[in-house]
Amino acid sequence: MLDYVRLYPKLISAQIRSHMQYRASFVAEVVGSFLITGLDFVALAILLTRFQAIGAWTLAEVALLYGTSAISFSLTELFSGDFDRFDQLVVRGEFDRVLIRPLNVVFQMMTNAFPLRRFSRMAQGALALGLGLYLLHPVWTPEKWLFLVVTLVSGALFFMAIFIVGATAAFWTPQTQELVNVFTYGGTFMTSYPMHIYEEWMRDVFTFVIPMAFINYYPALYLLDKPDPFGLPAWTPFLSPAIAGIVYAGAVAVWQFGVRHYQSTGS
Repeated sequence: MLDYVRLYPKLISAQIRSHMQYRASFVAEVVGSFLITGLDFVALAILLTRFQAIGAWTLAEVALLYGTSAISFSLTELFSGDFDRFDQLVVRGEFDRVLIRPLNVVFQMMTNAFPLRRFSRMAQGALALGLGLYLLHPVWTPEKWLFLVVTLVSGALFFMAIFIVGATAAFWTPQTQELVNVFTYGGTFMTSYPMHIYEEWMRDVFTFVIPMAFINYYPALYLLDKPDPFGLPAWTPFLSPAIAGIVYAGAVAVWQFGVRHYQSTGS
């Protein structure tokens, strides 16, 4: 385990150096990505400025939701490596090379790519979160600030699990990317808004079946001292890290099953 900890920064630094070989292209890509992803929050801010609130949540409160969701997802994008494009590896037969190397397969997948351009999503998420905190002026205890950090990490772990499960599906059918995007990019969009504004069936699915409500909605209720409109126990927000850990462990188990049953393309 210690060897992997030492090896990780070396592999990532190599990825960074390769990106920086073409600095103008890198800067243009980061700026373009920042402007595109930032338009989502600009549109939301305009909407809330016009109507003052959405589901009785103010701009500051929604900014907190939006920021935590965006930061968690951007962390996943940074560290998901080749899981984000695994279907292409399978189709081209490149996954075979991963299997014959004397390193853990998941570790290799997470270090084969480090897309720096995705720092742009993290930057705009940080700006949204900063705006929310600035407008809220929260007087939080150290425990609440720590819980905010735990929430961000738990959300990233949850999104990583989705990436891994989506990648596993490519062992049997490579046409999975769009379906995965529904739960990754679609998931981060959905969790940017209060969960109670959605239809009941959707709330139930994304609370009890695919528990995305625990990424940031329930933690936000605790941080903002808001009552739970669905009447769940007061300790529900604290389930966030446990649920993220369980979902991630399940995703890794599914991944290992897929690896054991992988059949090379023969190319």
